[in-house]
Amino acid sequence: MIPERLSSALTNVRALQIFQLLRQGGLILVAVLLAKSTLSPAEVGTYEMLLYVGYLLTFFWVAGALQALLSYYPTLEAADQAAIVFQAFLVFTGMSLACGALLWFFPEFILQLLVQRSSLAFAGLFALFLVTNIPASLQEYFYLLQDRPLAILVYGLASATAQLLAVGLPPVLGMDFRWSFVALAGVGIAKGLILVRFVLVYGRWSWSVGLLRAWWLLAAPLMAYTLLGVANQSVGPWMVGYFFDGSAAEFAIYRYGARELPLLAALTGAVASGVIPFLARDLKAGSEHLKKEARQLYHLLFPVSIVLLLTSRWWFVWVFAATYAPSIVLFNTFLLLTPVHLIFARTVLVARQDTRWVPLFALGSMALNIIFCLLMTPVLGMPGIALSGVLAFGLEKAGLVIYLWRWHGVPWSVYTDLRWWWGYTLLLLIAFAVASGF
Repeated sequence: MIPERLSSALTNVRALQIFQLLRQGGLILVAVLLAKSTLSPAEVGTYEMLLYVGYLLTFFWVAGALQALLSYYPTLEAADQAAIVFQAFLVFTGMSLACGALLWFFPEFILQLLVQRSSLAFAGLFALFLVTNIPASLQEYFYLLQDRPLAILVYGLASATAQLLAVGLPPVLGMDFRWSFVALAGVGIAKGLILVRFVLVYGRWSWSVGLLRAWWLLAAPLMAYTLLGVANQSVGPWMVGYFFDGSAAEFAIYRYGARELPLLAALTGAVASGVIPFLARDLKAGSEHLKKEARQLYHLLFPVSIVLLLTSRWWFVWVFAATYAPSIVLFNTFLLLTPVHLIFARTVLVARQDTRWVPLFALGSMALNIIFCLLMTPVLGMPGIALSGVLAFGLEKAGLVIYLWRWHGVPWSVYTDLRWWWGYTLLLLIAFAVASGF
């Protein structure tokens, strides 16, 4: 009876948000367990570096392919949907094997290129985890496409718990750290087997060049957009080094301040992914669904951002240290990204299967970020770098809104509750002005 009630109250978007929170929470708990264990900082650093290497090898193509799949799948007939399940499994497995092989056979080259290290312990075991775990990232999205929110929730809880225990438990029990990586590889294998079973049951084992081509024509621009987005995020740190003579102290001040609202990206990303199938099937109904989900996020994220803004001068130095007091103005500035993240024009474009020009908006944003930094940093100092990033990202989103309106006839008001968005944004700007002493 309880599962039935839960299932009736649980939407796909809500389940995906909880899934992301479970994953993020699991990673945080792993970090806490490792920090409190007997492991040295160098050993913990090995784990963090390997996670970073795995992220760099896979993040762009995984994100782009998944978003394109969410848009493409609902437009297919049932037989082709079953076929694309099989093809997605093969493509993700093949790409993951390639990434794992690079790390397994050429560890010195890959590690030197990505983290400036000639070797890292347990790289081979981590490569095995990559090969099995990356294809398994399809699983929650297959559940989403089948409209199975309870399955998303159960799978997310099980996978987050398994990874937490696999990595965190051996060091706490005093075991060699190698066993964490052995267990992590085991978790990847278990998730891979779950995916294989799903594909055997719901996939159609056939190959269609036409299906694959259509999917990857959508995915390629999204992969490029993701890569450019990460490159854009590196502009701020680079400008700190350029304007402040590579000072490690100034870089630390920037890094501690360059923090968005915690879990903002996870919650907004879950909404964006969760509504794409709805929008792809029915733009009008999907837009209303997106507007409703976004409005619920407004009522959560805007008040939290405003409270953090108005109180940062007291809690920030308590959480970190008085040394990082100059970071407060940077943190406050980056909180202005909250309303920008809550503009979902790109989500609608992906659902409309118009991704060709999306990378150009990211490229333009990066160019504007650089120009703004060069103009404002000599005048405002480090806050100018933070403000440049906010303005550039805001203009990117504004460009996407205008493009969607002019080329697709979909105005901003169709998928956004503008009354609430503008009202909250105005309150956030007032809070920023108060916190800044204007």
